[in-house]
Amino acid sequence: MPKLSSQAIEVINRNALVTVALNQGYNAYLPVYDHGIDLILHNEATGDTKLIQLKSRWTIDRKYLGRDIWIAFPDRGEWYVAPHDELVRMGERYTSSQSWARGTYHKGSLSKADREELAPYGFGNPAAINEEAAQEM
Repeated sequence: MPKLSSQAIEVINRNALVTVALNQGYNAYLPVYDHGIDLILHNEATGDTKLIQLKSRWTIDRKYLGRDIWIAFPDRGEWYVAPHDELVRMGERYTSSQSWARGTYHKGSLSKADREELAPYGFGNPAAINEEAAQEM
């Protein structure tokens, strides 16, 4: 099987996130012009709207500071959707790194402590949702 391009991976991840968002009562909209926002999630019942930057892992970036952007990323099958500036606060130990000095910081798999801290921002597992939907057919 050929290796997927980064564009293909982004499409797969966006579809996984949309699966989870639909299960949470959100509808997804694609902005005409990106400018740092990959997806807009809106829950009509609650009025909640999230401006989403889709990432393949936990990421903070100076260009998202103060913009009310939410970072959506998967870890071990679970999706998290968290306010970027809250991730910066959670990751204060990383803001002294050379990477952050250049403007961005990301890390691989979350630790157990990270997952516990991010628990309020757990958004769902698309595989579990797909399985449930398949059983209902």
